[in-house]
Amino acid sequence: MPQSTLDVTVERSSPFRTAVRQALPAVGLYLLFQVVSFGLLWLMSWKADVSPGRFVDDFDASWFLSVAQHGYDQQVVAGADGAPGENSLVFFPLYPGLVAILTLFGIPALPAGLVVSVLAGCAAAWGLFVLGRDFASPRVGLLMAVLWSVGPGSAALHLAYSEAVLVALVAWALVAVARRQWVLAGALALFAGLTRASAGALVAAVGVAALVAVFQRRDGWRPWLGGLLAPLGLLGYLAYVGIRTGRADGWFWLQNAWQMHFDFGQFTWEQVKEGLTVDRASWITVTALIVLVAVALQLWTWATRLPLPWQVYGTLTVVIALCSSNYFQSRARFLLPAFVLTVPLALALAKLPNRVLAVLLPSAAVLSGWYGAYLMTIAHLAP
Repeated sequence: MPQSTLDVTVERSSPFRTAVRQALPAVGLYLLFQVVSFGLLWLMSWKADVSPGRFVDDFDASWFLSVAQHGYDQQVVAGADGAPGENSLVFFPLYPGLVAILTLFGIPALPAGLVVSVLAGCAAAWGLFVLGRDFASPRVGLLMAVLWSVGPGSAALHLAYSEAVLVALVAWALVAVARRQWVLAGALALFAGLTRASAGALVAAVGVAALVAVFQRRDGWRPWLGGLLAPLGLLGYLAYVGIRTGRADGWFWLQNAWQMHFDFGQFTWEQVKEGLTVDRASWITVTALIVLVAVALQLWTWATRLPLPWQVYGTLTVVIALCSSNYFQSRARFLLPAFVLTVPLALALAKLPNRVLAVLLPSAAVLSGWYGAYLMTIAHLAP
């Protein structure tokens, strides 16, 4: 190969290699803390005389894996009172679709689901690092990725759940918005809308950012296209479920099988009061404290100068997480996509010396891993 060609090849590959090298600590710590968390799940499962595999593919994971293997093959059934039965249509298609692709290569559904979760988590940690680096510094980016990976709901990141895929898409969509790559941002929001209903927060964030660009007459037609692409995944799947159920509100109606609906935070507030005042299950108290910390962090983000799309996404994600009417123990997992809550904390922790962080972050990983494992193995609840 001529020397000139070699020089061009090195020059072209260098930015990517540099980006990978910079993100490696964030991705590496993410993987390390997931190993710690899964190790705690394995240990507590062993002490409870139950295989950890019993929990890895249980709860929501069993529904996702069923869709990956069989598609949406259930008939929509309503009881005599008109209430729906539990149906896999509630679970959005992107995550099980990715799992199904891996099964085409002979990988069983459960290992395929875990591979998708792990790889998506790595992509999410990388995206969060880039967000924080570009906003403040590489140290802040690293801390954002690590704080997200050790959050109280992070047990979902090593289960066959879709949170890791959602956060990866959200993080890189916000990177694209910051770089004014409107078509890419809209496309990523479209795919996020095929992952979870809470992606509506990202759709709103991309839409607001695109509108600002349009009003400021920046970037021509691109923000128009990005803003129009963003809601298509979410709206498309809701329309599909509407057709399957014969109801315009089909997806929301099916949620009633799990007693889930938007209640403006009434259920959460009642559970928080109970957790702080009534001597009942300890997990209720722990979850109540997590909710209060999340609210405090949300107020802190409002007092921090963050990009408008971040504020829109973070606020709406917290509202969605705290205003559903069931599964109080899952509030930490519902809050996991609200990684904007980590930004003011990362800015504060970035001022601490490494020796202090070397104690704080692993301790947080152990506490978080214990909490997730406790819910599954002792309390027998979905994380």
